Amino acid sequence: MSHQQQRSIPVLWQGHTYPVWVVENFDGFLDDFAAEVGGNLTDERCPFGVLLWPSSRTLADVFALERPLDTLTTIVELGCGVGFLSCVLAKLYPEARVIACDYEESLGRFVEKNAEAWGVADRVEFKRIDWRQPAPKDLLTAADLVVGADVFYDDSHLEHLPDFAQQLLVGNGRLIVADPKRFRFSKALDELSKHFLLLTQAEVNCRLDQEGIEEFMIGAGYKEQKIFILTLQKKASGQSQG
Repeated sequence: MSHQQQRSIPVLWQGHTYPVWVVENFDGFLDDFAAEVGGNLTDERCPFGVLLWPSSRTLADVFALERPLDTLTTIVELGCGVGFLSCVLAKLYPEARVIACDYEESLGRFVEKNAEAWGVADRVEFKRIDWRQPAPKDLLTAADLVVGADVFYDDSHLEHLPDFAQQLLVGNGRLIVADPKRFRFSKALDELSKHFLLLTQAEVNCRLDQEGIEEFMIGAGYKEQKIFILTLQKKASGQSQG
């Protein structure tokens, strides 16, 4: 991934304004990234994690209002991007260890800088993880909660993420995903149902009106986006593929 400069944008959360570090110039970053991969831009390898997206902000607000679990020891965020949601979860669950995971190793510097800015650097750890590979042994059945915001960009994500997530979770662990219901959403539900029981499904309107956030979308004329939030529970071994 290209080593573009970072910039800080203000994010209002829980009555306080926090800095979130993102890429300084997305268009320039995308040009550099395209050159780096020889012009072979695909949805499978999405460089958009350097931005802050509505699904992450929406989940951050929902978690603050309605905590799905009272006590957590290990949380894993898949497709963490700049690590905003991981920092939020570390704030909400001060006793928990938060593992922020992404395929793009260079996102680690964003995660580390945001964790420092939010005062949670001692509990947020970045790991480069490929969902297409077996889950790391140290994370097998280690997580009480796995979260993912906007993680279904490519068919390969649909194929691998549900199985990977269930490998990470303890027996009664929860998976919570947020998605703007793109055209893969129905198929994502089918794939998730092979490994998880759907507990709740909610729809939240996210306004795109915060300065410095989602300029990529605002520039295209979007004013708000509907975010769908799924809360799922890992099936017992005998229920898998049911």
